[in-house]
Amino acid sequence: MPNAEVPVVPTAKPDRNRIEQAKRDGHLTVPLMISVRPGRDEEVEQALTALGATVEARDRRIGYLRAEVPVDKVEDAYLVTGVSKVDVDEPLGNRLPEP
Repeated sequence: MPNAEVPVVPTAKPDRNRIEQAKRDGHLTVPLMISVRPGRDEEVEQALTALGATVEARDRRIGYLRAEVPVDKVEDAYLVTGVSKVDVDEPLGNRLPEP
């Protein structure tokens, strides 16, 4: 029997904290790393473009897209047919990691 105290978070749901922070910070877009199911690259890219996203990088060999998506359309990006996983891509800071 599963432990009822441990929440289960589906991987297909947007990271609401990061998205809400982006909205509070006044960002109009959010960078997303998107895993695409085999053979669905063009279809996914067209659907993202229709949402107002700008696809900045792609690698069809491994089924990957990086796109700037309007902050109010991020949840729609998770629902695009052919998308297998979406992660909010955060730029690396310039500070050194703490030990």
